[in-house]
Order: sequence, then C-alpha cells, then structure tokens
Amino acid sequence: MNLFDNINIVLLGTLYAGNIGSVARAMNNMGLNRLTLVNPQCQVDEQAFWMATHAKKILETVCIVPGLKNAIADSSYVFGTTARTRRWRNTITPQHMAQRAITLSATNKIAVLFGPEDAGLSNESLELCNEVVSIPTARGATSMNVSHAVLVICYELFCASCRPQISCDVEFAPAKKVEEMYAHMEEALLKIGFLNAQNPGHFIGRVRRVFTRAGLTGTDVHYIRGIFRQLLWYVNKHERRGSKKEIQDRPKK
Repeated sequence: MNLFDNINIVLLGTLYAGNIGSVARAMNNMGLNRLTLVNPQCQVDEQAFWMATHAKKILETVCIVPGLKNAIADSSYVFGTTARTRRWRNTITPQHMAQRAITLSATNKIAVLFGPEDAGLSNESLELCNEVVSIPTARGATSMNVSHAVLVICYELFCASCRPQISCDVEFAPAKKVEEMYAHMEEALLKIGFLNAQNPGHFIGRVRRVFTRAGLTGTDVHYIRGIFRQLLWYVNKHERRGSKKEIQDRPKK
C-alpha cells in the first residue's frame, strides 16, 4: 500500500493559479498526488498547468470543494500550518508532523491544510485541526510562499516514509462525525443553559482543543454523543412534563 494515498494536501482560498501549479509540482517531486482546493480565488488555468510541468495529472484530478469542512469530512487526523505564534495552541515541527502522519496513514486518512497567501489559516480553521505545524525560519523572515511551505512539508513526509515504521492500528473518527458530535454537544449544553447563547463557541473551542489533542476514535464519538443524547432526552422529557402540569393547573373557566 502507498501510504501517500491517504494523505491529502488541502489549499484554502488560494489566490494565484501559478501557486497551485507550483504546489502540484512540489507534491509530485515527493511522491504525493492528492490535492484539494477549498474556495480558490483563481482558476486552475493555463498558468497553473505551465507551473506544474510534469505534475499535470495532479491538476487534472484536483478536487475543488466549497468549504473546509467538506474538504476534511473523511479525514481522521488534520494538521494545519501556520507561520504565526498562537498563544492558545502549541506547534510542532514538520519533521514531527511527518512522522506522526506517516504512522497514522496506514489506517487513517490525513489532511494537511495551508491557508491563503495573504493571511494564512484563520483561528477558526485551525480549530478544526488536531495539531498545528510551524516551519522554522530565520528571525524576521517567517513568511513563505505557499508552494515552498508545501515542498518543505512534502519533503519531510517523503523522508519519514523512507524510515522504518512503527505500525499503528488506531483508527480515528472522520472529521464529519466529530463535527456532528460537537454540534450535538452544543445543542445539549445550550438547552440546559450551560453555554452563553451569544458566544457558545468559546467553551466548545476549549473542549475541542482537548479532544483534538487526544484524537477520538469512532467508539469515543459514539459514547460522547450517547451522553448528550441522554441529556437532551431527560431535559425534553421534563419540559413536556412541566408543560402538561402547567395546563392541568390552569383554573377552569
């Protein structure tokens, strides 16, 4: 099995067609072939194919989707890249990321996210990631062309794939199922008044970061959703009972 078949390079909001072509070329140099574009701000045009040189097949099979959650729906482990320090999130090196990705890719689909050239990935996008990767650079020169960043990441993946691997049989839940779990959790916690209805994402974000660091299997997601399903059932049951009692206690005319 080619471990790279389970690794998806995802570009979010790419601005320039030439960069898409250069990314395809970088991927091809290192043996990767799965490329997804999320809301690209340009076309995969003649310039993209010209910059891709021998990687035209990657562009011919590129997947273009309207939203990030759609792009990672079937991915069980997601890495996001950033050039900026995030106070609320620790970062790992490309080498660490690559070893982790190759180990997991035998039983899991992996996505590696890259943001648009002008701003990178937003905090909201990074919330969807299990781990965040930062490429070390010289002080004062942290900004990299997206194709260069992809090349560094793909190089480390290639090197990691050449080393002896420790098998990993853990199969994590797809991102789509995990997102459904968070939606279920938010619904239940809003129902009991635990969350601030004006900003429920603040608390959910903290919970999300705990779970994404740990990684959730399908069984984990099933049990967590079971807790909140039971909580909603209990709340709804008592609401119905309270409404029925209120009707019974109304004075008869």
